[in-house]
Amino acid sequence: MGFIIVLIKNNMQKNYGFSLKLEQEHAKPEDWRFGSIPSCLAQIPEDFREVYLPIGELQKGVEDFQDCASRSILNILETKFNWLIKNKKLSFSNEMWLKEMGYWTPRGIEFSDAFVAINSGTTREGNSLKAPLDAARKQGLIPKSLLPAKPDMTWEMYHNPERITSLMVRLGADFASRFFINYEKVYEKYYKKLLKQDMLDVAGYAWPEPVNGEYPNPGEAQPNHAFAIIKNPAYFIFDNYLDEGKPEDWIKKLASDYSLLSYGYRLSINQKAITPIKSFGQRFGEWLSYYFPKKCPVGGFHD
Repeated sequence: MGFIIVLIKNNMQKNYGFSLKLEQEHAKPEDWRFGSIPSCLAQIPEDFREVYLPIGELQKGVEDFQDCASRSILNILETKFNWLIKNKKLSFSNEMWLKEMGYWTPRGIEFSDAFVAINSGTTREGNSLKAPLDAARKQGLIPKSLLPAKPDMTWEMYHNPERITSLMVRLGADFASRFFINYEKVYEKYYKKLLKQDMLDVAGYAWPEPVNGEYPNPGEAQPNHAFAIIKNPAYFIFDNYLDEGKPEDWIKKLASDYSLLSYGYRLSINQKAITPIKSFGQRFGEWLSYYFPKKCPVGGFHD
């Protein structure tokens, strides 16, 4: 009996790349909150999102790369860019630039996971949800072909910062000057409603054994993995591990009461900088910060 308990305990402590500790350190009061983003070019109808999903890829070589927090946002962004290009929603110059620079492939848009994982400081314990979002927003994205994952890579090989060349840095900056990626924090109580409008970047425990094809609530197990919720009914998610080992089956069905981190992030793409919408609470917080800066360090936006 004791041996079984130890096995269960160890299984519940698996790590797939989301660090709750880093998320708590990186999250700031001034982060944009739900309702701050006025627009996103890629509003994909819920029933059609699966059509535009990227090709799935395991997040490991010789070792697990622990970069799910980077892959989850890129799965969302690749889906959005696939939709934007196939539905002619981008300017002609930006669409041609993506194709000429190698972002567009026969499989659709492909961004380098390693570029974001390295730029965001992924550790052996993983990363926060927020750090890769900031890295994508500030340092941009590059084609997967320039900085790919390889099956013979160790964790150190994959995350080696010397892999990033000055040319990649410039290309990422050029991307960031053309496409403005933003994010806002959204709370779990709004997920079902928000999923009708958009996909979400979230964290939860990975994974209990599925029951009749559905992953049951893991209870008090701590979140250790980042993934994208793609649609209702709550929750269908897109992951970087195969569902029950089935070839090319990257979508999992979670129970409607599946325990998740109490908040996640919604991403937006625009071709020009946007001004966030300020709620009354944000405006009041800024007023307090102005007149009582030491007592009320509350801000409105990320820099």
